[in-house]
Amino acid sequence: TPAYLAPEVLERRGHAEPADIWALGCAVYTALTGHAPFAARHRPELFRRIRSARYPLPPALSARARALIALMLQPEPAARPGPARLLQHPFLSQVWGWAA
Repeated sequence: TPAYLAPEVLERRGHAEPADIWALGCAVYTALTGHAPFAARHRPELFRRIRSARYPLPPALSARARALIALMLQPEPAARPGPARLLQHPFLSQVWGWAA
């Protein structure tokens, strides 16, 4: 879906693992809030929101959920964690009882 495209993909700088982490972050956000982080009616507005990497964080989200989402939706691809680091995040250990 276009709503889950990473900024670097929109800017045609390539697609690598960090773009997948971004898309997963969008999916986590959507699962926890019920709507996509950059939702917009028109594509130009959607892409502007993605490029700015600004999204609302509902107050009902826990601090750990907010931290996980913020980590995954870093605008700079190199700042996003890899899968192994994600699995160690306190939000996931809290949900599944894993030791972080």
